Amino acid sequence: MSRILSALARPLVAGALLALAAPAAVVAAPTPGAAAPPAASAMPIEHYRLDNGLEVILQPDPTLTTAVVHVWYHVGSKDEVLGKSGFAHLFEHLMFEGSKHVAEGDFDRLLEAAGGWNNGTTNNDRTNYFEQVPVSSLPLALWLEADRLAGLWDAMSPALLDNQRDVVKNERRQQIENRPYGQVELLITQALWPRGHGNWNLTLGTMEDLDRATMADVEAFWRTYYRPSNATLVVVGGFDPAKTRALIQTLFGWMPAQPRPPHRTLEAPVTPLPRAATIETTDRVQVPKVLVAMRAPEAYGKETAELALAAELLGGGKTSRLHRRLVFTDQIATDAYAYLSEQMLGSELMVAAVARPGVSAARLRAALEDELRGLRTRPPTAAEFERARRVLEVELLTGLENPASRAGQLAEWAAYTGQPDHLAASRAALAAGTPESLARAIERWISLDHAVTAIVLPEARAQGAGK
Repeated sequence: MSRILSALARPLVAGALLALAAPAAVVAAPTPGAAAPPAASAMPIEHYRLDNGLEVILQPDPTLTTAVVHVWYHVGSKDEVLGKSGFAHLFEHLMFEGSKHVAEGDFDRLLEAAGGWNNGTTNNDRTNYFEQVPVSSLPLALWLEADRLAGLWDAMSPALLDNQRDVVKNERRQQIENRPYGQVELLITQALWPRGHGNWNLTLGTMEDLDRATMADVEAFWRTYYRPSNATLVVVGGFDPAKTRALIQTLFGWMPAQPRPPHRTLEAPVTPLPRAATIETTDRVQVPKVLVAMRAPEAYGKETAELALAAELLGGGKTSRLHRRLVFTDQIATDAYAYLSEQMLGSELMVAAVARPGVSAARLRAALEDELRGLRTRPPTAAEFERARRVLEVELLTGLENPASRAGQLAEWAAYTGQPDHLAASRAALAAGTPESLARAIERWISLDHAVTAIVLPEARAQGAGK
């Protein structure tokens, strides 16, 4: 979701709220933990839970004059049931439309008036909301998050639901139905995982399910998943930890304790797709595109680091194997890429290429598949391996420089590993890999015999796909 904040602002919060805490930059002592690899400095992190189950992660950074509030709700499309898809994403929108003490539109207006911004996203595993404000406005950001956690339904109405239902449906049209090559991604997802599996669910939902959603359905979803015990609150920035702890206790601690709701969890080890599958479809595009998708282990599971390395050396930029051959040498593609999407119930490795004008899908597919087979017959060299490892480590470290990205990473680490400071372990996983361990992971997971291959053809050229 990409949201544009309104330029208007209307005072709403009483002055007493802002007086609850006046953050000041201090340096918190690092919490003890395992020794980090060389050149890795432990982040000062405080990790605890309120009595009602709310998980809290505080990461003070005295170099910042801003603060980021990030709330990660442990519910995504994987937790939805057949016939009621798109609810997690629908709530990503509803949560910005007012709550008990915040009028419709004031969430954005108040934050922008304070010099801040906010947004939210949804995926298979979670729905998150985040805002960045001057540190003096941290109390406002925390209050807004507390008010919509506790009081969203006080502002709900059939008209508001209908309005946001239409917004979500329009987003589906823009991101999937009207985006070049967009619809094939949904077909791949549902070919890669069986019906009934959490990953089979479409995050944007279906038009039919969104149309059928009633107020009672939506309220039941909110009351099930939007509770303190199902949320992780992260604060990163130049705040005073003691005052912020007290403020969080005041704003969130009064909410009643409820059991954490049931979630879909990994019940058995992820295995490769039992057999190969091919999808042929058309779209309103000018040139063909070929995509190859394979299952991979669960997020932060065994061999995910190796498969991330494989994706990087295969299609991670202009020095990758796919780009060098398809784009530079053979000049049959305008773009070629690969990436690993880590998910709780099983990850996905995607490899894709877009043809140059005049190049057939058959020729592009043959070259792409040859490079995939080449990972086995021409194993990565030590130089390739080290380049990929260094790129992933640099991406990991530079991602932590931005406070908003850092807050999201801490929430992700807590959700998937139980430890918000997983930096040392992530670096260690990359450092522990070898060309030999990479070759073993490639042998197990990267195979055309266990892949979904999708071919997208221009609508006017649907015939003669194999030429």
